[in-house]
Amino acid sequence: MDEFLRDIHTSIFKQWILSQKTENYDIALDPNRDNVIVIKTKYSYSEVIFNEMNIIELSVKNLTNEEVEFYLHFQMKTMKHAVELFYEMLESIKKLIDKPIMKILLSCSGGLTTSYFASKMNEAAKLLFLDYKVDAIGYNELFNVGDQYDVIMLAPQISYMHAKVQEILKNQIVLKIPSAVFAKYDVGKTLSIIIEARREKKEKQVQEEKPLSLKTAHHHDTKILCLSLIRNSERVHIAYRLYDENNQILLDNEIIKIRMSYQDIFDIIDTIIIQYSDIKIIGLSTPGIINNGYIYSTNVNGLDNVNLYEKFKEKYNQKLIISNDVNAVAVGYYASQDRYSSLSFLFQPISYYGGVGNIVGGKLLQGHFHIAGEVQYLPLALSDDKLVLNKTPEGALELVAKTLVSVISLLGPELIVYCCGLIPQIDELKKEIEKSIPKEYIPDIVKIDYLQNYILLGQMILCAQSI
Repeated sequence: MDEFLRDIHTSIFKQWILSQKTENYDIALDPNRDNVIVIKTKYSYSEVIFNEMNIIELSVKNLTNEEVEFYLHFQMKTMKHAVELFYEMLESIKKLIDKPIMKILLSCSGGLTTSYFASKMNEAAKLLFLDYKVDAIGYNELFNVGDQYDVIMLAPQISYMHAKVQEILKNQIVLKIPSAVFAKYDVGKTLSIIIEARREKKEKQVQEEKPLSLKTAHHHDTKILCLSLIRNSERVHIAYRLYDENNQILLDNEIIKIRMSYQDIFDIIDTIIIQYSDIKIIGLSTPGIINNGYIYSTNVNGLDNVNLYEKFKEKYNQKLIISNDVNAVAVGYYASQDRYSSLSFLFQPISYYGGVGNIVGGKLLQGHFHIAGEVQYLPLALSDDKLVLNKTPEGALELVAKTLVSVISLLGPELIVYCCGLIPQIDELKKEIEKSIPKEYIPDIVKIDYLQNYILLGQMILCAQSI
């Protein structure tokens, strides 16, 4: 599409949005900015921003918690493409039209004793006109769904787990149900406990992670664009960072969507290439096994079994480097330190298979078909299925410890780095490993909670090494 037609399509798209009428939300041109359309509901604030070069931004903010629920940018290509993205934005807005429901989860050892209590609390909340929704679940499923709730209440029989549950589910209010309250099914007292806990909860300050510094220089003569796919329980994030020839960061941002396809990746690339036409290498890190351009088992709908190399070559002249995200973290962590010459990084997400990235003698081990580190195939002697174990702290401890025993026995790294929300204490993991390996043979162990910085840095290095 030439620029003249692109301008016309953008103008038509803008007028089309303004013509949308609904009683559920207000759509209007910002009185102070003629390039911005504002969409308001009682609980959300959204913008459609029309930038130079026909680059359009769409964003949705949840006003109850000030979090961005949806964000993307794209250059106008066709009306069909633009309208599809706008409708996806409206999906996020529609979820925020009604007053957000306070989601409360009751948990006991099996879920039976709390089910009756939950039904009584739902009846009381309805009578009191409280926007509460109460569910009950057994302890074995608590960590699998707990991050989707605002308040978690533990029955007396598992109240001793309070400290561990709060440590793992950091963003939720975790409370104990007093024995006397639980025995009487005292709904009124329970609701007052919740109301008081919410009142006392202080807003947590989220500290932004500073970009990691390189301990060793990586020389290249081009700008490198790095993207990373990250999936959580509700949305897909595409973090991206543009590095210059001296490894300095020129751009640092992320896209947030409900679902994703390879076209979303191309939209990011298109808008950045418009501004920086001299980019020669683009790197993408993703979960899954990458083999000959195909990505398998990504847990991201829209990418599985897609030959991304072929799709990319049809559209771009730049070189594309696709890497497993765990391998990228291993490379990034290795480059940010100068103490260890070998390390292994294990990522064990809840309810999914884990992976290990290994650096030996300063080099990443990828193996035949890039299958090195796919520890899901290890024939471990476990007490239950891997995915079942990976739902509770006790099960994750067994799974991670036995996986690391295999890694240590085969590779003997100087350092183990791990990321597993269900194992907050390093000492617990060390003691479990010591059941199989003498203490003096266990390497140093470090825990990290946030992967994005390491992934993007590692992907940049893998791209630079490909030159």
